[in-house]
Amino acid sequence: MKEIELRLALVLYGGVSLAIYMHGVSREILSLVRASSLRLDRRSGVFRDTDTAKQLPPVQSAYKELLDLLSPVADIRVVVDAIAGASAGGVNGIMLARAIAHDLPLDDHSEMWLQNADVTRLARPQSGLSRYLKLSVSPVLDQLISSRLDKKIESLETREKLRQFMQSRWFTPPFSGERFIGWMLDACQKMEERGEGGQTLIPRGQTLDLFVTITDYNGVKRRINLDDPDYVEEWDHRRILNFHAEHRTYGNLDSQMDFENIPELVFAARATSSFPGAFPPATVAEMERVLSRQQKPWRYRNEFLEQGLELTPETLSHHCFVDGSVVMNKPFAPVIDVIEERPAAREVARRLIYVDPAPVEPDEAVTGPVEIPGFFRVILASLAHIPRNEPIGDDLKELEQNNRRSRWLAQLIDAAGPMVEKAVQGLLPNWRIVSPEILSKCRKTATKAAFDQAGFAFLNYQSLKLHALAERLASLSCRLCEEAGAQKREEAVLSLFFTHFLKLTADSKEDLGRTDPEVVSVLRGLDVDYRIRRLRFVIRKLNGFYHHNRDVDVSPPDTEALDHMKALLYEQIDHLSWRWNETFYGDKNRQLAEKLVGDIEARSSGAAENVVPILENMTQMMGLSDLDRLQDDLFTETARDLFDKQRHTALMRTYIGFPYYDLITFPVLQRNDFAEVTEILVDRISPRDAANLYVDGFDLKGKALNSFGAFFNRSWREHDYLWGRLNAADRLVSIVLSAAGEGTLPQQEINQARARIFLAILEEERGKLAEIPEEIERVDALVRSIYPDFAHVSEEV
Repeated sequence: MKEIELRLALVLYGGVSLAIYMHGVSREILSLVRASSLRLDRRSGVFRDTDTAKQLPPVQSAYKELLDLLSPVADIRVVVDAIAGASAGGVNGIMLARAIAHDLPLDDHSEMWLQNADVTRLARPQSGLSRYLKLSVSPVLDQLISSRLDKKIESLETREKLRQFMQSRWFTPPFSGERFIGWMLDACQKMEERGEGGQTLIPRGQTLDLFVTITDYNGVKRRINLDDPDYVEEWDHRRILNFHAEHRTYGNLDSQMDFENIPELVFAARATSSFPGAFPPATVAEMERVLSRQQKPWRYRNEFLEQGLELTPETLSHHCFVDGSVVMNKPFAPVIDVIEERPAAREVARRLIYVDPAPVEPDEAVTGPVEIPGFFRVILASLAHIPRNEPIGDDLKELEQNNRRSRWLAQLIDAAGPMVEKAVQGLLPNWRIVSPEILSKCRKTATKAAFDQAGFAFLNYQSLKLHALAERLASLSCRLCEEAGAQKREEAVLSLFFTHFLKLTADSKEDLGRTDPEVVSVLRGLDVDYRIRRLRFVIRKLNGFYHHNRDVDVSPPDTEALDHMKALLYEQIDHLSWRWNETFYGDKNRQLAEKLVGDIEARSSGAAENVVPILENMTQMMGLSDLDRLQDDLFTETARDLFDKQRHTALMRTYIGFPYYDLITFPVLQRNDFAEVTEILVDRISPRDAANLYVDGFDLKGKALNSFGAFFNRSWREHDYLWGRLNAADRLVSIVLSAAGEGTLPQQEINQARARIFLAILEEERGKLAEIPEEIERVDALVRSIYPDFAHVSEEV
């Protein structure tokens, strides 16, 4: 059976009241991920018993049935790698990320949107005098609404709320930021109360990254080095907040989305959705007032302000934050950067999915003269419409370039395989029992042979490795230093480390210290990333063992043994990665880092003298030679007990032959993880793309009133929320099927699977969406008319 990880990266656009539609999409993504996770008991690597399916909610059960149908051909595990959102998309991205990281429900978040996302609840309280004065213009507003909007807005509820909304304070934001914060805190609290605790939907050894864009109204000065003048300073208003959760080992989840991190997440949600003119700018003081009223602590306040918002106690009161869509409404870039380095436990199918509730309509022929926009329309477009609609072409073009490179690298690795196999074949004894000492000697011999045969290519490779190591060490040193502003000295620290490495290679008698003891000692003692790349490459080889090739393999693969070996290797990767975390080090390393940065700050000529002591102490703390011996043991003794001789030998040859591949791939990729050189395909979820349940003339209610429409009518919110779920279900089924491969299922079974999911959504929402019973029944009839065979079968059952 082919086992596939369908790895998703999500980008959620801004869209004001279209947030409710995007929440419906989020619910479906969570249902699919949870159904996929529950199919496998990740602790034992075997399927859960069938009784579990009976306990699942209808939609999760329907997704499980789809995955079960595919399992004879492709066993698919759905994993979310990264989520990025701005404005309304940022709010939904935050809640979805929390739900995935800690296996929490989104039901209470749904109720928050449906009940509280209303102008009458969002509006700020008004004084009696202000309210009285505004009543005098009611006839004028009534006449305006009746004459201008009568055809567009037939709902009496919407027209009445619009009239009340237009009577709110003039020239002040009508919505209350503090109310919004309070509702978000309550929704997060209820999510936690309904969760089981201690669970996660993140696979072991994997990380979920969340990116939220906000706009710093005041900005921060950035220094840019030039030739003449030496530097210039510019204002930077973009903030991309990054939260992550890493499932390091079973039962060990290192998360910035936990219960104690709720204040930071809620602040990010408040700031990213602070639509200019609708909400007042978000401030830290506002957040603290709400937390104080609710008597809730903010445990990580200082760390968040310093690292996330780049604020100090002196600058805190000078900064406020507005909608993230002002600077980045379509945050593709941070997601693309992350998912290219995400490893997978199986064969992988990568999808970047972006949610666009209101995609650009196809071009229509323009007749007559083009109207020149007026004064206020130009201002509004400049402040809101145009920034929110920046093109995504550049990001997707970069992604396609990376896809071409991935295809080329995959071919390069496959082509190099026979040559590397030949090079290392004579190094490894053809014995069933190979000791760790022999493997270690073979590994070092293979490394020297690869470097000797590389010729001039070694110069580029070694230089890149040393520079990458210098960057890592500089970043670590600045994070170890607790002095304010240490991060701003990272470039200077990097220069010191790299200059030191260049001096070592220059003093060597060989080209860049190919075998020079000092250079070799530095790399053996500090090059964590080389070890991580090596283990990732071996895992890539292990993934290939899951496929049974009867012409080559002497026996079918033992998947439990493969899973166990990979779990051990992921633990080693975790141990290695921990070396780049500042909390791994003690007081002595912190003192050395502070002295190094302090001397740079003071422009001391002796700053370079601090490099050697800090390198020596880091080498001692890292203990990489001990980890090397442990990994040699894994590949000789543990792997021998798990695999047959053929697979065991192939694994050891991959391990010792890695330097040959690294010489080829690292100068091209220049990043730590090349284990997955898979293309990333792009899919969109929008009302226009859900073709299997589409009705001509359909549109979202929230698009009305400049995308504020759903804030004026609960039935509109329920309508958009329901169709968000339906549209997402339609698209997610197509994405799952594409990952499994064309023709995997007969069309009749595909139709039945879609219909089951559509009807399950209606079943879950029928008693909850009280304002749109006619719409639910209409969709029910539509599903049964499109898929009559399934309707007939379900009635019999």
